[in-house]
Amino acid sequence: MNGSTSINRRRFLMIAGGAIGASALMCGGVTILTNQTPGVNYIYASCGKENTMQTVLVAYASKYGSTGEVAHAIADQFCARGMRADVRRVEEVTDLSAYDAVVIGSAIRMGRWLPQALSFVEKHVGRLQQMPTAIFTVHMLNADESEASRQARAAYVQPVHALFTPQSEAFFTGKMDIGNLNFMDRLIAKMVKAEDADLRDWRSIQAWADQLALA
Repeated sequence: MNGSTSINRRRFLMIAGGAIGASALMCGGVTILTNQTPGVNYIYASCGKENTMQTVLVAYASKYGSTGEVAHAIADQFCARGMRADVRRVEEVTDLSAYDAVVIGSAIRMGRWLPQALSFVEKHVGRLQQMPTAIFTVHMLNADESEASRQARAAYVQPVHALFTPQSEAFFTGKMDIGNLNFMDRLIAKMVKAEDADLRDWRSIQAWADQLALA
């Protein structure tokens, strides 16, 4: 990962906090802009045959769509193995009774899983504890194998582990598309001198999906 995307978590949070504070002092019109997110085409997809022996839900939380694309790639690998898979945003799922296994993924925002992803786990934790469940995280920081990065990654998913223990978990580097960010996120990106980058390793994503034994 290049220097523009390897800023440590503490510095990122300090800069983000400063940006949020600065935005609060701006006029009302600009404040409205900070809450606007450009249109994102979130993935809603299914693959595999209806009469397969195993149906898997790949549920994801994404702000700008990158995590949904990762979820789609994971589902495609399941279907290539003869399963059926549904790709859904966590907000769209109300019932897990149709599924034999679940994979849950989230982007990272301010060093945490997105709130809707954690809410999904909290709502369905009783069922998730009783079925094969794996999780994945898509992030731009803390991608190396230093002790600091490993601790940061563990902190990302600590609230999930406090609720249940997933069968498997993975961390994948994500995508930065500054032109697609809302006002606040563009401001933060400029302050940390971030650049457009797509660091998703599709082979690693597919390999992880292939090794999951969701039975």
